[in-house]
Amino acid sequence: MKSQSTLKRALITLLFVCVNAAVFAQGTGKISGIVTDKKTGEALVGAGVKIAGTARAIATDSVGRYTISGLATGNYSLEVSYITYASRTVANIEVKSGATTTLNINLEESGTNLNQVVISGTANKESATALNLERKNATVVIQKIGAQELSRKGLSNVAEGVTKIAGVSVVGNKSVFVRGLGDRYNNATLNGLPIPSTNPDQKLIPLDIFPVSVVKNIGVTKSYSPELYGDFSGGAIDIVTKDYPEQAYFKVGLATGFNSITTGKDFYTSTTDAKNYLGFARGDREMPAIVRDSRAFYSESPSQRPGFGAAWSPQKITAPLNTGLSLSAGNSYKLKNNGKFGFLANLSYKNDYRYNDGISAIYNAQQAPDYYYTTDRYNFVTNTSGLLNLSYKPSTKSTYSFTTLYVNDSSNDIFDQQGYKSDIGFDIYARRNGYTQNSLLTSQFNGVNELTSRTKLKYALGYSNITGSTPDRVQNSFLDNGDNTYGFLRLNDGDNHRFFADLNEDDFSGNLSIDFASKDENSIFKSMQAGFQGRYKDRTFGARQIDTKIRVGGRVNIDDVDSYLGDDKLGGVSQANSFNYQENYYAPNNYDATLAIAASFLNFNFEWNKKLKLIAGLRAEYSSQNTYYKVSGQTIEAPFRVKTLNNFDLLPAATLKYNFNDKENLLIAASRTISRPLFVESAPFRYNIGFGLAEGEGNVELVNSVNYNADLKYEFFPSSSELFAVSVFAKYIDRPIELSLINSAEPVFTYINTDRATVAGIELEYNRNIGAIFGSSSKALKNMSFGINGSYIYSQIRISDETINNSKKPIAPTNRERPLFGASPYLINFDYAYKHNWSEKSNTTFTLTYNVFGKRLFVAGSQSAGDIYEMPVNTLDFIVNTKINKKIGLDVNFGNILNPTIKFQQEYTTNNLPYNEYKRGFNMGLNLNYSF
Repeated sequence: MKSQSTLKRALITLLFVCVNAAVFAQGTGKISGIVTDKKTGEALVGAGVKIAGTARAIATDSVGRYTISGLATGNYSLEVSYITYASRTVANIEVKSGATTTLNINLEESGTNLNQVVISGTANKESATALNLERKNATVVIQKIGAQELSRKGLSNVAEGVTKIAGVSVVGNKSVFVRGLGDRYNNATLNGLPIPSTNPDQKLIPLDIFPVSVVKNIGVTKSYSPELYGDFSGGAIDIVTKDYPEQAYFKVGLATGFNSITTGKDFYTSTTDAKNYLGFARGDREMPAIVRDSRAFYSESPSQRPGFGAAWSPQKITAPLNTGLSLSAGNSYKLKNNGKFGFLANLSYKNDYRYNDGISAIYNAQQAPDYYYTTDRYNFVTNTSGLLNLSYKPSTKSTYSFTTLYVNDSSNDIFDQQGYKSDIGFDIYARRNGYTQNSLLTSQFNGVNELTSRTKLKYALGYSNITGSTPDRVQNSFLDNGDNTYGFLRLNDGDNHRFFADLNEDDFSGNLSIDFASKDENSIFKSMQAGFQGRYKDRTFGARQIDTKIRVGGRVNIDDVDSYLGDDKLGGVSQANSFNYQENYYAPNNYDATLAIAASFLNFNFEWNKKLKLIAGLRAEYSSQNTYYKVSGQTIEAPFRVKTLNNFDLLPAATLKYNFNDKENLLIAASRTISRPLFVESAPFRYNIGFGLAEGEGNVELVNSVNYNADLKYEFFPSSSELFAVSVFAKYIDRPIELSLINSAEPVFTYINTDRATVAGIELEYNRNIGAIFGSSSKALKNMSFGINGSYIYSQIRISDETINNSKKPIAPTNRERPLFGASPYLINFDYAYKHNWSEKSNTTFTLTYNVFGKRLFVAGSQSAGDIYEMPVNTLDFIVNTKINKKIGLDVNFGNILNPTIKFQQEYTTNNLPYNEYKRGFNMGLNLNYSF
């Protein structure tokens, strides 16, 4: 009832505001139009439009449109300006009562930066034009993609968005690789503040949990600067959330989707209740109190029944259409002294039914399979997010903002494997019924104060809490009799079990910096930045496995396991057709970890003759990383061991930038950075991803890597929205951390410091308007544009005899020299767009996108077994974005049109063998938006 009354009050307030606005508008008129580039016809976002002789001014919006309302009848003059464009004044514009005067204005580019009109708005950082201008003035190698481009290309989350940036790829829709360097070499921040990961196996938070509905833009910084955290070599990814709009709006979005191999087909899921559908079913599968309160749970009697939440067998349904819903609202209010208050709120939900079938195998040195399975995976995923942004500007010299973001990501995964495992000697059938729910809650406060005309103070505080839960994952294993009948596999107690895992991580961070500009315009010293940063994060992780000792013989129905393993069947070891629970205590299943960072930095900016700039700086960073762990064989009562990694690092960086003219520049950068082992890499926790599949465990002996980075970049901006850029980069990494197989009977992966690694490459970007290429005045050609970016990356890692002999983990890599894990030798992105204007208020944009990555290392082989590679995948999408009128928008997405086979292969000198193969299916999505 409380939420309903709140909604009623909100609607009444909105109606009251609208009525008052309508009354106020009587007797006045408006001037409205679009500001464009005269040559290309492209909209200019953030152009200043001012009523001459008054303080009334506004910035054009995301499509170049402006509207100045509340004007008394009469004649006016407009002053229009945009950086690097010649300003224009249009006189004798007549405004009539109750009418809108339409005035479209085009501007010509100028070779110099003219005096600009001071406007009350700011450039829309969601647009490609505004981000291009920001990039042009940047003193680091950086690329950004804004919300408008994300929408035009039909991208649904941040993980998909970063793949459109040159040199960036995503493995498994989660692990980000920048210039061939994986998760540990990259950073992720939200509005400039660090953010922890919901996945205990990753440093970067899975980027697919961020829907584009909360994103203003995504930036990837590829060259280091001392105000960034020193744990960096590949890229620093910053997700900037949306902020308040200039005008009031309320928007509703509905979405649905279809997949060619899933929708309308048989599908398995744990449950069909509302909590599972919405992604909040963790509570229904929580560890029972009788288990939680026991230090080593054991049950052999119905009187000791635990009452686990998850059923042994999943439910069979017909996969429905994917669905989504989004709500967003915002407004801003003018205050006295040119102040302003604004807010934006966004709420979204979406789900996705996914299915794939394929194979999974791994081979030994003799090319015989250790296992070979056919697989079926049914995955139901949800994503729910809420964003609230509040901004208060008491004057033009101070800004304060508060942002809070909540994201909940769930996955109900049914994974079936059927096939041969060599150490068992016969065929098996295994099924995992798992559920994960990961949540992020982050709150941030940012402030900027202009202390003097030359001094600016910036500060920020952030807190994030991450929870990750795998409650009551069920595994059943069966013998395959070969005639479509099965019996329980009972070779090991762990063949059938229930598994629980929980992660909780708190992350506190703060930034403080002061910018100082020189008073002497003739001095080569232009500005200085000094600052301090601090971060502290604390992780607690625990896992428990409850094995099932089964005494049920004969044939069983694999789709009705509950009839054999219900709590009423609990019994002692001598009781036939019974089972009992016994916890499989493994000491390393629990660990805690902390990381404390304190850093200060200085940046100096020197400039000669308006063309040559030198930005040089130094970061002093102290870090203390502690891992609290147990090793195999320790008892429950045994204390945790502690591994401490303390480091003090001086991290210099320098950038030299030369502006040939207003459209061309050259940038050279060099830096020294570090890479730390992840918590999970230095904790001996062992995790199994599936029945009979390889396990992974950490290594407490890991130390930091040291990275040396160099960049050379040339950029040419033909117009405000066009770009040609070439980048060359090189990196040398001392003691890189890599994944390696341990010599053991069962395949187990661990992490080791190898000797050294080198990475080098070249990146190319070209975004152009087709009309500008041919110098055509054709409106159709002016509305066509394309973009292409490509990367060639060379990487090599070396593992010496000394590294192998000194390793405390027994390793025997098949190849001592090989590419870095996850590094594709080439990446290509291409998109073509055509915009057709049906009327002043209606248009359609057609976009075709293509992506391909080169063969990349997935797992390094051991003991003469071949390395495993993921093969190239060609992805083609087609998106149609239609603005029907000012209120209604309709988007149609055709994804994965080619539907290629995703292939992994294990490579030997004489043969290549399949490791994993599956298809994702063709997707079609429909999104309808209505703005009130």
